This record gives sequence, C-alpha cells and structure tokens, in this order.
Amino acid sequence: MSPLRTLAATIVLGLLLALAALSGGAGAQTYPPPVGSLSTQSSTTTPLAGATTTLTATVLNASGQPVAGADVLFQIDSQPGSGAKFSNGLSQITATTGSTGTATTILSVGPNTGTIVIKTTSGDKTSQQTLTVQAAGDLPRAGGPPPNESGGLAAWQAAIIAAGAAMLLGGAAIVARKWRR
Repeated sequence: MSPLRTLAATIVLGLLLALAALSGGAGAQTYPPPVGSLSTQSSTTTPLAGATTTLTATVLNASGQPVAGADVLFQIDSQPGSGAKFSNGLSQITATTGSTGTATTILSVGPNTGTIVIKTTSGDKTSQQTLTVQAAGDLPRAGGPPPNESGGLAAWQAAIIAAGAAMLLGGAAIVARKWRR
C-alpha cells in the first residue's frame, strides 16, 4: 500500500474513532452494571404452609432506570424449621435481571408456620422481604356439605330422607289400591 493510502486510511480511522468517542458508542460497559437501588416483592406475604410464592427483585441504576444483566442473590436469612427452599432445592439462588430490571425466583415456604425473611443482594445494595406462613389446616374441606359436629345426620339430610320415605310410602299405597280393584 502506498504511503498516501496509508495516511488516508489512518486519518479516516482516527476520525471514526473520534466520532464514536464523542457519541458515546465506543464507551466501555461497566460489569457488573451499577446498582442504584434494589427492592424485593413477593406474590403473597402470607402464604399457606406447603405453598409456593414468587419473589421478584427490581434493580435500578442511580438515574432510576432498570438495570439489565445484574445478578441478584436471593437468600433465606431466617425461617421456622428448615423446610423452605428455592426452586433449585437450596436456601439461596442467583437470578439475572432482564431488560425490565427484574429477576424472579420461586420459593417453597415449607411445612412450618412462622416468619421467613428473604434477603436479596445485588452489587452493594441489599433488600429484604418478610413472609408470614399461615397454617393450611384451617381451610374447609371441598366437595360436599360441611360435616355435622355431632357425628349424626345433619338436619337437611334427615329432611331429605323423611321426604323420600313419605313419597315411597305414598306411591306404595297407590299401587296397592290399584291392585285390589
């Protein structure tokens, strides 16, 4: 290549680099992305024992914009017993934020009632979510009328049986009269 072409190529390359630097296009990406705030929410703060809940962490930069690509550590800080686990079967899990700045995971709250504290960490920011696990045994049974506390028939059941017996006896009396004739 001739010296004139080399000089022209160098000038064009220099102009392109200067233009890219001025427009911000050639700026280096910071990794991990800077975190301005971290907040954590749960799909329910009072799950029933044995249930699952979805935990969502939101990571924003110092300007309040969503941060994509940030790692969020979800960690069980305290719990009643040892039955609460994340979807990986462990007491901690890492998820990465998407374009909306959110990272999501599933927590199985375990069989014990009481308070579970979830701590989330991203960069130098931390947040926590408190869950109060409720007893599942207080729910009514499904699939029929409520049980009678005395162990016998409920009043509505006795009324249906009496009405059915009356119809059966009435029908038998009509048939008996027709046969006598």
